[in-house]
Amino acid sequence: MTTPYFTHRITCFPSIKLLAVDPNRAMLAIADMMRKKITMPAHLMYDGKDPDLFEHFSGVAQRLGVYTADDYADILEFLIGRWKLEKIEGGLNGEGRNAQDFVCGLARRIRKLQERAVERANKLGPRGLKFSWIFNNEVAL
Repeated sequence: MTTPYFTHRITCFPSIKLLAVDPNRAMLAIADMMRKKITMPAHLMYDGKDPDLFEHFSGVAQRLGVYTADDYADILEFLIGRWKLEKIEGGLNGEGRNAQDFVCGLARRIRKLQERAVERANKLGPRGLKFSWIFNNEVAL
């Protein structure tokens, strides 16, 4: 289930006109964007000490369930359904169909990677990380 913030932001884009005008190039562009990955703005956060701060912060958020890979997959599934990407048939060449398969299968792949990451984290058990902005208090990752 998507969060209210994302649901609000997503409903601002109920359709993409380019999908109707040029479905092949639109699908290729969507696949290209997803292959390059969406960079979260906070990936540049730095406290002057921890060069992997965003990765550590993201791990804590994931562990707490604040924003998880499942949320990301939910958003992808919502957009794929909203834009009816799986149903596009006409106007796609072979490369466009490959891009469609990639985009429409991405949420499933993300969920599998998430499952593996959770299994790996459970095997390792929690480890503590200190964050400077909470007075170097340790947080379980």
